[in-house]
Amino acid sequence: MHHPDRPLTGPAGPLERLGLGALALADCLWLYLRILGGRARLDLPAFAAALRQSGLSVLPALTLVSIVLGLILGRQGEQLLAGFALPDALLISLIYAIALELLPVLIGILVAGRAGVALAVRQAGLAVSGELDGLLVNGIDPIRYTLAPALLAMLLMSAAFAVWSLLVTGLTIWAWLWASVALGPARLVETLAHAIGPADLVGALVKPPLFALLVAPLACVNGIAAGRDPRGIARAATATMLGAIGLILVADLLYLLLIG
Repeated sequence: MHHPDRPLTGPAGPLERLGLGALALADCLWLYLRILGGRARLDLPAFAAALRQSGLSVLPALTLVSIVLGLILGRQGEQLLAGFALPDALLISLIYAIALELLPVLIGILVAGRAGVALAVRQAGLAVSGELDGLLVNGIDPIRYTLAPALLAMLLMSAAFAVWSLLVTGLTIWAWLWASVALGPARLVETLAHAIGPADLVGALVKPPLFALLVAPLACVNGIAAGRDPRGIARAATATMLGAIGLILVADLLYLLLIG
């Protein structure tokens, strides 16, 4: 049974949320196509605010994570180079597992924790205050009003973060190995070129935006599900964070099984 103050609940709640999320995502993608064709406009102030939320506030944490991972990989690489007869294959396996697999997941979780939760809280705030109904009365699509700018910002920043994190991690690894075992950049680049193909790099760059495509509709739907219950704002934030982690891990596994 539906709670009067909490929509999208009850036995059919999960299916309703899934359907609403798919429709919201399709609506936003259609809006982007119309914007490219000059038939619609994007809310630029909302887009700029979403960029700040999903960009500047996440960048310091992501840079720190990338540096720490680079130092960890550099230290492990130093031990491999010193202790094994065939270190290159082991070093590449370590770099591939962490840099190309772990970093995209971490980017997705960081973006979800900042931009995704912020979107869920904003959507829930509109629902709790009744502004959601006001937007509908005035002929404004509330999903486009909140989701479209946030999703576009998350897509752009996730792609930029993927490039940035790989560069920072790679430079940190090389700096450590160069200082510890005098590993020249030519050898590292040659080893990476033989072991990591273009498809591997494409996967590492594509996954974070793919995760954003899943997290943003989830956050929007969780916000709408808050209804008129003020406690729904906290529930929306918590459900978005936990759901985003699950979605990201499942999506990463499916990518590896179907494409990787």
